[in-house]
Amino acid sequence: MDSNQRRTLLKASVFFVTWVLLLGGAYWYFLVKPKQWFDAQMQQPPVLADMAQQTALRTLLRQRFPELEDGRSWFVRFKQDDCGCERFVELYHQRFTAEANPAQMQVVAVDLAAGGFGAADRRLLAQWIPATPSVVLFNPRGQIQYFGPYHQDGICNAENSYLEPVLQALRSGQELTVLNTLVFGCFCSTTR
Repeated sequence: MDSNQRRTLLKASVFFVTWVLLLGGAYWYFLVKPKQWFDAQMQQPPVLADMAQQTALRTLLRQRFPELEDGRSWFVRFKQDDCGCERFVELYHQRFTAEANPAQMQVVAVDLAAGGFGAADRRLLAQWIPATPSVVLFNPRGQIQYFGPYHQDGICNAENSYLEPVLQALRSGQELTVLNTLVFGCFCSTTR
């Protein structure tokens, strides 16, 4: 075999290996990563539609994060570090946290897998928060303005985030409550 044939064979081999890797990556991305309903029980209205449940969640969060104060909005990210879907929202969350005005909004992240909560509190959180990655936004009066996932699927950004339209409406002075739980995408159940 001469050098031209070897070079051609090497190029063909590199092309084939690259093609197989890309095909494997696409297979994993579209078929293997966890896909499920955000709320597998499809409770309508969601548990957090009840003001007493919202108050109970705020109380539990305040116990865990005493730095959370009334009079400012709370942006609470619920995550599970062992959930593969978290990587799709991490950059968006970092950008959001960096841009949030701390005088108006407090941002905290709750890792449901890491602990810090007793067994009874974990059961309550699983009842309120069916899957991660998810977020709840409380207004300064303690009412939920948004609850649900950051987005449906893929890498979360300002263009595909469910949260962005809510934030824009709030900036323009609108009052709203969005409980977004009927979404199918990359989520990890909190009851697993």
